[in-house]
Formats: sequence, C-alpha cells, structure tokens
Amino acid sequence: MADKIQEQFDKTMLKLKAINAPRSLLVDGKFETEFKANGVLYKVLPADKVFNIDRQVAYNNIETAFALNQTPTSVKERFTLTWNTVIRLMQATGDDWQKNMDSLLRDCMNNLDSFKGELTSRYPAAYYICTLFIIREGEDLSTWNFDLADEKIDDWVKENLNAVDFFGLALASSRELQKILELN
Repeated sequence: MADKIQEQFDKTMLKLKAINAPRSLLVDGKFETEFKANGVLYKVLPADKVFNIDRQVAYNNIETAFALNQTPTSVKERFTLTWNTVIRLMQATGDDWQKNMDSLLRDCMNNLDSFKGELTSRYPAAYYICTLFIIREGEDLSTWNFDLADEKIDDWVKENLNAVDFFGLALASSRELQKILELN
C-alpha cells in the first residue's frame, strides 16, 4: 500500500534539494529488521528473543516514562507532594486551611496537566525503549544499561536516522501509551 503522504514529503525534500535528510528505516511501511549505523550492524529482534529480567525491568520503567511523559520517580514525587498537602490540610484551620486547599487543587491540576505533553517530548524515552530490542551484532544480551543504550543512540544519530521511525517502533511496543492516546 502506497503512503501518499510520505511520497509527497519525499518529493518536497527533492524539490528543496535538502542535504543530509534523515534516512528512514521504514521499507514499505515496515521497520527494517537489520540496518547499519555508524558502521555497526543492528538487528531488530522481538522481545521474547532478547528480554531477560534486567531488560524487562528497564522496559517497564522506560515504557512508563514514555507512556506518561514523565519518569516513575517524578510520578512518585508528585504523589508525595499531594500526600503532604493533604496531611497539612487535615491539620489546618482558617487561612491555613484555605492556603492548603488552594495548594492541593493546584497540585491536582498540575498532576493532570503533566500527562499531556507534546509527543516530541517522548522521543528520548522512545530511543531508550528501542535500545532494548535493537541489538548490536555480538551484543551481550545478559545485561542492559544506559551507557550501552547511549552508545547505540549515538550511532543512530551519527547515521542521521529518522527519529520518527524510532518513535513509531517504540509506540508500537507500548500498549499503555496507545491506551492513553486513545483517551485524549
């Protein structure tokens, strides 16, 4: 099936004689299963072929950040702030009660607003999700860490790969984000 919008974008890039346009990893609408970036061979593998406990834990944490547009730590900090305000509110009277109620309402509104965010702010988390199942040739699958992830991302940036491709791949792997986007 032809992608008319992408075809139009490609035509426009040619008209503009754009140099160094990002290289797409999509072929006929599907992410390549193998590609080179910065001279390194990468393979895209299904989660069941690469996920051990370490990668699964990393995926759950990063996927939460991707879906909610904030890290689990920042979500916890927001709950703690709200909890503390409720405790103060329960002990307050008069003007202190009103100040704490105002603070609680403001915190609640900020908590709701924190879930909105622009889709582009989700790109960093999308890259990290992809590092979990886009594997370097010869990579040790028994471990995963942010240093390794950063090396992969550096390769992808140096190769000038299209960020939207990684975002789409992460989105496809993130059921929670898809549910949130359906609600908005």
